[in-house]
Amino acid sequence: MLIADRAGSNAREIFKDERGVHNHNVVWAPDGRWIYFVHGLDVAEDMDVWRIRPSGGPPERLTRLGASVSSIALLDPRTLLYVAPAADRSGPWLWALDIDARTSHRVSAGLEQYRSVSATSDGHRVVATVANPTANLWSVPILDRVAGDADIEAFTVPTVRALGPRFRGTSMFYLSARGTGDGLWRLQDGQTTEVWKGSDGALRESAAVSPDGSRVVIMGRKAGKGQLMLVTADGSESRTLAGAIDAQGAADWAPDGSAIVMGGSDEQGLGLFRIPVDGGTPVRLAKGLAINPVWSPDGSLIVYAATSVSGRQPLAAVRPDGTPVELTQIQVAPGNQGHRFLPKGKGIVFREINAPGGAGTGESIDFWLEDLEGKTKTHLAHLSGRYATLSFDITPDGKRIVFDRVNDNSDIVLIDIPR
Repeated sequence: MLIADRAGSNAREIFKDERGVHNHNVVWAPDGRWIYFVHGLDVAEDMDVWRIRPSGGPPERLTRLGASVSSIALLDPRTLLYVAPAADRSGPWLWALDIDARTSHRVSAGLEQYRSVSATSDGHRVVATVANPTANLWSVPILDRVAGDADIEAFTVPTVRALGPRFRGTSMFYLSARGTGDGLWRLQDGQTTEVWKGSDGALRESAAVSPDGSRVVIMGRKAGKGQLMLVTADGSESRTLAGAIDAQGAADWAPDGSAIVMGGSDEQGLGLFRIPVDGGTPVRLAKGLAINPVWSPDGSLIVYAATSVSGRQPLAAVRPDGTPVELTQIQVAPGNQGHRFLPKGKGIVFREINAPGGAGTGESIDFWLEDLEGKTKTHLAHLSGRYATLSFDITPDGKRIVFDRVNDNSDIVLIDIPR
């Protein structure tokens, strides 16, 4: 973080952090005594509100949310508005922070979900975007040519909202909302079953489904910490896994069903962990940021997204014993679940972004296949449209890519604050 004069010259650095940690939404206090900003690992949705003096020095942490804080605005020297999900991951909602007391409360008790907020310098008027999102599933075939828009078909499910698909056998698990937060649903033989209620903890990552389809692992949050839950496929039983690890992103199962692999952090910091499903101590496989790992069908390789740079996350790989494996350069969108192994073989399908856009929105969405043995790259699909694709999966027969389209439509609202 740097400060310069209004012409952009005479810049001086006031804050610098380690690689991969981000600072966003910088806002000056009206009296110029503080600079407020959002700080943390945005790719892991682990952000908080901080402030720093314009002269520099150590920054001061104001919240302990460990959530996806997306926007901040000051009303007065003591009150700061911010947008973030609740502890159960529902929302995102609009919150007011009492800076002196370090306490927050929701500004509105309604169902409006917010995306951004800003305020006039006197704090008497607030403008915000209120979300009206849609999410549905589509599919595109894997052909001997590059598939295009004409090849896309809607993948219909009985629920209005659907994203984060995961196939296993004759079932597909996906995220959908009946209330304010997405839960987990199972589609089988045209019928849906609610496996996990969003009211019990909203989900943002796709579920990890066991090889036999009898159990799923989901990731929620409790007291600001990522928590893995092992749930039966019918939703009748659940228990916590690896409570000592602050889980981040989506998980995946070992092909033999004995363990899952997960990114997160423990007392030693960020890493990639192998977690025995039926008890035992988690094993660190790699150091540093490791998001959305996927385990190859033959069990020989684990591929994950590493530290992001300039809006891109390179893929890295290890063996199940933690031995690093060199990959050709593959980059995916930060925070997206943008890489999946083919159901058979060692080929990995991934999304390549042609234009920056945060959650994956660009001028086009492109799917590619990387043959990890022959190290050849094949262009599978080139799709147009300015929408976000957060996750996808490959059908069990390996013939189609099923992906979500998420449109974060929003309305702009003006709020007058009583004087």
